[in-house]
Amino acid sequence: MLSLPRCLLLACMSVAWFLSGCGPVAKGPSGKAGRGVPDRFLRLELDPGCLEGDQVIASVQKDLEGRGTVLDLLDAYRDALLKDPDPSSLYLKKLDALFSCGRTPVAMEGHFYGLTLYLRKADHPGGEFLNTLWGYSIAPVSPWVGKIFEPARPADLVRFTGGAEKGTVPTFKGINCFKEYPSSVLSRLSASALGFWMGLKPVPEEEKARYGYDRKGGLFIAKRAVSVDPLGKGREVFQLNYRWKGLGNPPPNRYLVDEMVEIADGLYLGKLLFATRRLGRPYAPSLPPTEYGYRNCGYFLLMTEDWKDAGSGRVPGAGKAAASEEGEGLKRLSFIESCDRDPALRQIREDLA
Repeated sequence: MLSLPRCLLLACMSVAWFLSGCGPVAKGPSGKAGRGVPDRFLRLELDPGCLEGDQVIASVQKDLEGRGTVLDLLDAYRDALLKDPDPSSLYLKKLDALFSCGRTPVAMEGHFYGLTLYLRKADHPGGEFLNTLWGYSIAPVSPWVGKIFEPARPADLVRFTGGAEKGTVPTFKGINCFKEYPSSVLSRLSASALGFWMGLKPVPEEEKARYGYDRKGGLFIAKRAVSVDPLGKGREVFQLNYRWKGLGNPPPNRYLVDEMVEIADGLYLGKLLFATRRLGRPYAPSLPPTEYGYRNCGYFLLMTEDWKDAGSGRVPGAGKAAASEEGEGLKRLSFIESCDRDPALRQIREDLA
């Protein structure tokens, strides 16, 4: 049985394998969207209750004016957080506010491109030991490029959840998409390691040509549900649960729950929540989430296909963007403060010293 500190080390490192940093979204000289960009790419779509009297959201709306697309805005926030990763940063508060005010989807179906939002500076002096591990163990390009959702049949729910999920609300099964970069030796090694560890499977040539990914793996069951985040205040999110035994996810992904909200039409903000307690025991969904001590270890984006050409945005694995990714390089893995300051993670630092 894995000790708690080592399980948590693996859990946070899986963010690197799963959602390692995509290159920065390219901007024009002014960072503004070009002419003819549809209005839906230029505006946020949030819970109306958040639009009155919330000073942080008002600040976000002000930031968006003249910035370009919503993707450009989020990329600017990421850049700011890489320069100043302090947990009290206003930009982190803005991402938190966007998630809190995002609309909860009833369903997500089909293919979605993915981007990671980094929230901490890679060389921050506060002991980013996981970044060091990342820098020496993973390729300089991101293998993770998105997710696919499809409706879960009753037989799927029996197979993957043992019948615990009944499908009384729209429920989906999903899988993650990964891309290989043949000209990069490190990327090939990374893809090989991922393939062995996660059991990634090659995709048909038609899928590869259309979406730009090469392999799939990392199953989850998704539906609208109450957040497991201790800071979620009981709100509903679109929840991606990797924890069911029948999914066959190895540690640390079996300790993972993703949560999604929609912040613009077809653009979704997600957070990665890893359990930090009861890791050596079978997953029991009937237990309150507080028993598992979920911690937010990062933010990411999912988007519908039309966003890949929105404004000045560059989406990994999509069209011409994919060809330029290898030359972009990759910043080392970053975690938000709530993940990095966990007492068990401090113990890992001592173990590594």
